[in-house]
Amino acid sequence: MSSQPSNRAEQMGIAPIGRLLFSLGLPGIISMLIMTLYNITDTFWVAKLGPGAIAALTITFPYQLLLVAIGVGSGAGFSSLISRRFGAGRSQETNHIADQLFPLTIGYGLVFTFFTTFMTRPVLQLFGVTPDIYAPAATYLFYVGLGASFTFFSMMSNNVLRGSGNTFAPMIFMGIAAITNIILDPFLIFGIGFFPAWGVKGAAVATLFSQILAALSNFIYLLSRRSGYRLRWSYLRPNLSILIEIYRVGLPTFVMQSVGSLILMVMNRILGAFGSEAIAANGLAFRLLMLIVMPVAGLAQGLMPLVGYNYSAKKWTRLWSAVRLASLASLSLIGVGYVLLQLFPAFWIRLFTQDADFLPLAVQAARVATLVLPLVGPLFMWMTMFQALGRGSIAMIISLSRQFIFLLPLLLILPRFMGLTGVWAAIPISDALTFLLASGLIWREYKKQKRTQVGRKEAPEICADSLTPTDWAS
Repeated sequence: MSSQPSNRAEQMGIAPIGRLLFSLGLPGIISMLIMTLYNITDTFWVAKLGPGAIAALTITFPYQLLLVAIGVGSGAGFSSLISRRFGAGRSQETNHIADQLFPLTIGYGLVFTFFTTFMTRPVLQLFGVTPDIYAPAATYLFYVGLGASFTFFSMMSNNVLRGSGNTFAPMIFMGIAAITNIILDPFLIFGIGFFPAWGVKGAAVATLFSQILAALSNFIYLLSRRSGYRLRWSYLRPNLSILIEIYRVGLPTFVMQSVGSLILMVMNRILGAFGSEAIAANGLAFRLLMLIVMPVAGLAQGLMPLVGYNYSAKKWTRLWSAVRLASLASLSLIGVGYVLLQLFPAFWIRLFTQDADFLPLAVQAARVATLVLPLVGPLFMWMTMFQALGRGSIAMIISLSRQFIFLLPLLLILPRFMGLTGVWAAIPISDALTFLLASGLIWREYKKQKRTQVGRKEAPEICADSLTPTDWAS
C-alpha cells in the first residue's frame, strides 16, 4: 500500500482539532446533504402526482431504511476498523479489510433483490400498504430493489475510503449520482421530450441508474493508485475473523438502523387507519427531518476516524476535545434548520405540494414531530464516539432506548388518547427521554476514562505547524 492514506491518517493525531474536524466533517456533511437531496428528489417530483404518490413512496421507506441499516452498519465497522489499524501503525492490514466489501455487497444484494422481485406483495403488506396505493408502491419497490447490490457497494466503499481519512472522494461520487438522479427524475416521471411518462416508475428507474453510476465510480477509484489501497484477488474470499471484527462495531449500528425500519413500518400501519394522506404527511415530515438531521450524520462520519485514531494512539485529551466540539457543532447545525421549520412549516411543505386539503395535516406532522429535534445532534456524536471506541453495545443501548423502549410503546399508547396527533407527539417525547439517558452514559464514560488514565503517560502532542507543506499535501 502507498503511504498516502498513512500520512493522511497521521494528521488525525497532529492537526488542530477544530481545523481537523472541519476538514474531515465538511465532506461528510456535504455528502449527507447530497444523499438527502437524492432521497428527497423522488418525493419532490412524485408529489406533483398527488398525496397518493407520496404515500406510495413512504410505504417503501422501511425497505430502504433496512438497506441503509446494513450499508451504514457494515460501513461503520469498516471505517472504525481501518482507522484503528492506521492509528496502531498496521496500515498493510487495511487491504485485506477493504477487500471484504465485495463478498458482502454481492451477498446482501442478492437477498434484497430476491425479496423485492418475487415477494413484493407480502413485503408491502407487512409494511402496511393500503389498497389504493399498492400498484405504484409495488412498481417503485421492484425497480429500486434491483439496485440493492450497487447501493450496498457505494455505502460500504465510501466508508472504506473515509476510514483512511479520505472524505473528499466519497462526496464527489455521491454528488455525481445525486445530480444524475435530480436531472433524470422530471424527464422520466413526466415524459419530457422523447422520454416516456412513467410516473412513479420513472422515479424508481432514475434512482436505479444513479445507484449503478455511484457504485461504478467507487469501484474504479478503489482500483486506482489514488485510493491508496492495493486490492488483491486472494483477499476476496470472506474472512471470518475480519467480518467478526467489522460487525463487532457495525452490528449495533445495523440493529439501531433496522429498528428504525421496524418503527416506521409500525407507524405506517397505525397511520393507515387514518388513511393514505396521513401516511403521505408522515412521509413529507420525515424527509424534512432528514434534511435537517443528515448533515449531522455527515459530521459524525468525520468524528469517527478522529476518535478511533486518537484512542489507539492514546491521545485522550484530543479525543474528548473532538467529541465536545462535535457535539456543540451538531447542536448549531440542527438549530438553524429547526428554527426555520418551526417558524415557517407551511412554506417548506408547499415546495412539495399545493394541495390545500393536505397542507394542514402535513404542517401538523412536521411541527410536532420535530419539537425537540436539536437534542438529536449531540446524541449522534455520543453514539459515534462509543462506536469508534469499539463500544458499539453502548451506542446500541442508546438507540434501542430511543426507538424501541421509548418510541414504540408511545406509538401504541398515545394515539388511543390523542388520535393522529399522538403519533407525531411520540417522537419528541422519545427523543427527550433518550437525551437524558445518553447524558448519563457519556458522563460515566468520561469519568471512567479519567480514572483509568491516572498514572498513564499520554502520547506527546506534535504541533501541526511543524508539518511541512509536503506533509499536508499528502
